Parts: sequence; C-alpha cells; structure tokens
Amino acid sequence: GRTYAEGKKIGLSDAFAAVFTILRYALVKDIYRHSGGHTLDALTAAPRFNLWMADTIRPYVGETVLEIGAGIGNLTQVLLPRRKRYIATDLDTEHLARLRNRFSNRPALEVRRCDLVHPPDFEDLAESVDTVVCLNVLEHVEDDHLGLRNIHRVLQPGGHAIVLVSHDQRIFGTLDVALGHYRRYAHEELRQRMEAAGFRLESIVDFNRASRFPWWFSGRVLKRDALSASQLRVFDRFVWLLRRIDGWFPWPPVSIIGVAKKV
Repeated sequence: GRTYAEGKKIGLSDAFAAVFTILRYALVKDIYRHSGGHTLDALTAAPRFNLWMADTIRPYVGETVLEIGAGIGNLTQVLLPRRKRYIATDLDTEHLARLRNRFSNRPALEVRRCDLVHPPDFEDLAESVDTVVCLNVLEHVEDDHLGLRNIHRVLQPGGHAIVLVSHDQRIFGTLDVALGHYRRYAHEELRQRMEAAGFRLESIVDFNRASRFPWWFSGRVLKRDALSASQLRVFDRFVWLLRRIDGWFPWPPVSIIGVAKKV
C-alpha cells in the first residue's frame, strides 16, 4: 500500500470533471476532424429524409449496384435490401471503417476504397454492375468529366447512372465550402456533362425544394460550416409532409438528379 503522500490526490473536483466528460461524450458526437464529416454524421438523425431520397431513385436501381461516396451508409442501409450485389465505396478511412462495422453481417455488401477520378480503381469493375448510384459526389471533384467517364466504364450496356448533385450556384455558401463542393449545377450543365461522357439522359428530377431557404440562410447569411443533428432532427419530423408538397414550392430545388442510360 501507499501512504497518503504517495497517492494521486483525487478529490471532489475530479469526480465532477469525470461526470462532465461522460455526459459530454454521451450527448455530443465528436468523432470527425472536419465539419463535413459532422454533417454526414448528423444525417443519421434524419432517417425520413434519407428514405425520401432513396424512394426517389429506387425505381431506377437494379440488382447489382455500385454506390460511389457511400459515406457512413445513410443511403446504403435503405437501398441494400434485395440487391444481389452491392458495392459501397468511399475515400475517407473513417467512413470505410464505419461502413464495415455497420454492415458486417450483410453478405451481399462489399466495402472498398474508390476514388471517382482515379481510373485504376475502376479497372476490375468494368461493365460489372447494372446501376451506379452517385449522390452528392460529383460536385466534390474538380474533374467531373473524368468522374462521369469512370461511371460509364463500370456500367453494363443498358445500365443506369443515377447522379444527384447540388443545384444552383446562387446559393453556394460556407456549407458548400465545408463539404468540399467545387460547384453547384444547373440543369443544362448536368445534361451536357452526362451526354459528353457517353450517356443518354432519360430525365432530370428536381429534389428537395423545401430546404432551399434554410441552406441559403445558413451558408450565405449565418456563414455556418456544418448542419447540426438537432437541426436535421427538426427538419426530419416534417419530411412526411414536405415530400408530398415539395413540387408546389415556386422556387428551384436544392438538388437535381440526373438519370441516364449507357448505350
């Protein structure tokens, strides 16, 4: 045993500090080094919004899927059921680790690192899937032409590319910068890029007009660099209504979805 003089002198203040630390990490998710990661993690608090996005693209999703930029799997968990093969990819090692842990018991799922603008990552995937899902990724790469050509490369003839991108450069703000966006697209700009990559564009779907003002206000007026989980939880509570009336809003959407076929 040690004498009191040799002890660590732990007192009441240390007990309060320990309880405070426990409560902090129980209530605050502080696992990402950058604000973009915090926003992706916060989206786990918006399951209705993720389901809305998945339901919008589901009619075009086939049996063998490559998802580029899966993040931590917010959309993966909704789209994965009933697929014969589902390849979830990302660049971030933290995201890849969470994907592997989150879906460790799903035999149809493969997790791998894939860079949209690195052709060698697509060599062994050439013409191997009937669907490529690329949501909120194309605006993150400087050479989007190369990215679309790589998507075209992995699709089987007749396969579909589903590409969701941020829309309208007029609302580009600090949120876009924090998320690593190079640009926001116009309808015609997305059509031209997809057709230049060899696709036949079938449709462009407007998605999520409801959050245009909050996005503009947070990124252009308040200059915020992340969306909090509490904000998204409040928004998510009303998604059941917003998705039904979204087409009635008289302003442009936050995102657009290009659906194109490899011919």
